[in-house]
Amino acid sequence: MTTDVDARARIRAMPNETRSTRAEETEEESVDALCARLDATTAAVARETREMMTTTGETNERRARDEKLRETHARVVTLNRECAAASARASAYESRVMGEKTRALRAAFERCADVARPREKFRFKSRGTTRRRRSGGEGKEEEEEGMGAVGETATSGETGAGETAAAAVVDDDGPGIRDRSNETIVATDATEEDDYALERLTDCDVFVFGACRALRAYDLKRCRVYALAVSRSAHVENIVDSVFCVAARQLRAHCARRTRFHARVASRPVVEDSRDVAFAPRVALEDAHASADDELLRKHGLDVENGLWREVDDFLWLRASQSPHWRELEEDARDADARDVRARAARAREGL
Repeated sequence: MTTDVDARARIRAMPNETRSTRAEETEEESVDALCARLDATTAAVARETREMMTTTGETNERRARDEKLRETHARVVTLNRECAAASARASAYESRVMGEKTRALRAAFERCADVARPREKFRFKSRGTTRRRRSGGEGKEEEEEGMGAVGETATSGETGAGETAAAAVVDDDGPGIRDRSNETIVATDATEEDDYALERLTDCDVFVFGACRALRAYDLKRCRVYALAVSRSAHVENIVDSVFCVAARQLRAHCARRTRFHARVASRPVVEDSRDVAFAPRVALEDAHASADDELLRKHGLDVENGLWREVDDFLWLRASQSPHWRELEEDARDADARDVRARAARAREGL
């Protein structure tokens, strides 16, 4: 019978070259095991996506779906970090394979997120639309004439009879601010129970002085956004030449360019397909409302500065070294942004 003592003795008796070879084989096996986990997780995410497509829109099922999405995101982020660490010892071929598998996993997660929290499709109202009431009908139903969708943006595979009928409906009906330019806007319809949307804004200053459940910001150009408290996630997509100040449980930025994020977050921020973005601590407003702001942050567990704003995960950078796509904002730029945001917020609050 071979004992552990005998095995250790044989290992010590091995030449250094043999032990080194065994160690390299163990590392190679760990890379293989990591690739296998990437494949398994990608398949699991695809399976979860199919399951989510069969659920209804009831409140309990939506909550379960959101919780499942958070768990899936945590798995994806963990695997991404492990791949970054493994790439330091992997060969060029293995790094390329891991990169391909990681991109496949991210794509699967994005599809899962789209199913769990679908983004509303944007359509213009038809200018030829008129309303008239039926005469003699018990329910006084309304008919729509000339209801073709103009400038519709739909993904491939969504056309057909059902899409033609749905094209008559304007989906941008949730609380939010949309299609504005050259304005200072204070959100008055944000509530703690609703998701809030900022869409297609140019050269705007936007202030959400209250709390909202989630914040979705799409297609922002040269804007300054200040969101006091987001109890769940803030998702930013296609933002350019802007300043974004937020306290949220989670911050995800996709397709951001030349944008500065001043953030307080409960988990590591995530960026993907972004370039020349900078991160800094949250800007606190120093005015008569400061104590009320602090109380609202405490209510949502966002009152403690934990430094996670600088622990950014870049999904397009797998190496252990610093990503070239984001940086910590320089101190003088932080101070300049803070002064500017506070001055603009004070003017906006004066008008309330």
